[in-house]
Amino acid sequence: MTGSLENTLFDPAMNKDWHMQLSERVALMYVLSRFQPDISIEIGTFLGGSLRPISAASRQVYSFDIDDRSFPGLPNVEFVTGNSSVTLLPVIDRINASDREINFILIDGDHSEDGVKADIATCLRYIPKTRPTIILLHDSCNPDVRKGIIDAPWSDSPYLHELDLDFVPGVLFDRPDLKGQIWGGFAAALMTPERRTGNVSLQAPFEPSRLAMLEKSIYI
Repeated sequence: MTGSLENTLFDPAMNKDWHMQLSERVALMYVLSRFQPDISIEIGTFLGGSLRPISAASRQVYSFDIDDRSFPGLPNVEFVTGNSSVTLLPVIDRINASDREINFILIDGDHSEDGVKADIATCLRYIPKTRPTIILLHDSCNPDVRKGIIDAPWSDSPYLHELDLDFVPGVLFDRPDLKGQIWGGFAAALMTPERRTGNVSLQAPFEPSRLAMLEKSIYI
């Protein structure tokens, strides 16, 4: 729609098949502009909605999906097909052994508790070199995803400093196809080349509101 907030905020050529709230898109775009990634990793390609801005902001991107997905016009993207529990670690190990850096990671693939934990554990194998790395985890307000995030082995990485479960809050849906379901939101985790002293800093500022949403959801 001409004159819409969405089309004013985002380039329509880039803003295609992007299944995220406007607030999530703005947050992702800002993070990308701030971090200017050498290498970005996206777990969960789907229709390429978030991949287009990630590709535009990054020197190189690895995009992982269990299905065979690829999109034209993204020459700096390597599409990796298969279960990320198998395909992700070799890429992380290869980058660790090089002089390249991962500065941005989006985890938006397997939304099961175990799947989320596995993807996080693998990403935490990365060792930052000279610049920080931010990990965004989509659908962090969903009960299964959130449990996977909370129970992940964050403290195993000495380079992981901070985890904000509610960097962007999620949504309780009322539309017929998703009525009573909670989706959306970004958790954000920060890694730096400096080793952590003490415990990982954990914030969950939206938790009282999330619990109120939960009472009205299908998950009770």
